[in-house]
Amino acid sequence: MKIQISASNALCKWMKLDLIRIPSVDGKKIGKQTITTDVETLAWQCHVIKNNVQSHYYTVIAVEARSRYVMIFPNLAPPTQAEFEEMFLGRLFIEMVNLMLHSGSIEESVADIVTSQFLSETEGFCWFKNTDLSVNRHVSDTESWIRQSGDNNDVTAYNDDEAYGLSMHINEIRKRIAKEGRNGRFVPVVRMLEDTLFRFAKGLARDSYPDTPNGHFPSPYPKSVEDSKQEHKAIPDNVVCLTSYRKQKLQ
Repeated sequence: MKIQISASNALCKWMKLDLIRIPSVDGKKIGKQTITTDVETLAWQCHVIKNNVQSHYYTVIAVEARSRYVMIFPNLAPPTQAEFEEMFLGRLFIEMVNLMLHSGSIEESVADIVTSQFLSETEGFCWFKNTDLSVNRHVSDTESWIRQSGDNNDVTAYNDDEAYGLSMHINEIRKRIAKEGRNGRFVPVVRMLEDTLFRFAKGLARDSYPDTPNGHFPSPYPKSVEDSKQEHKAIPDNVVCLTSYRKQKLQ
């Protein structure tokens, strides 16, 4: 799995990055291409903000393309790309494991298996100078949350725990993506949990799911046409719907 970083102009300037843009097939929307998470790629829109005019603190906001799950990195000086990647992977791993444990999807005793799968499945990063306007709306919403929360609590800079608490509050609010229609409302934390269980908890599922190997969690991503043709078969009575299961655990 590759982690794709779509870096805003502000982030590129702050980190002094000289990045290529995502190729545009039709020559349109250069620098504003849509980013997509799929089986092979976990795509994030990343941006940086200064907490306020008087502050010397900066905060990076990262929003994942499919789930609109947000991570907040507070109190930063401009990192190198290598430093950013190390920080990003560390936070992503911690938050993923917390989601799995909090939902009851895995036991703490198998966290080392998740660690092993995370390390083996993560191939590295690819960076682009790009702003997906659809995902960026959720980046802007997060910025508003940060500024409003800071003003209400007279805070000029968050620590890691406070930033995590705010991000999880945002991640539990129902969202909607325009292209998914009026009925396409979802909770970011649920979608991210589906993704991480599929990628990094192979062999750890206690329940059975349609068209999924025993012990695995189902893929949240569309199958190819050829794969779909092979799915016309009876579903066993003991199959559990992952979405329903996740909702029960998160209530």
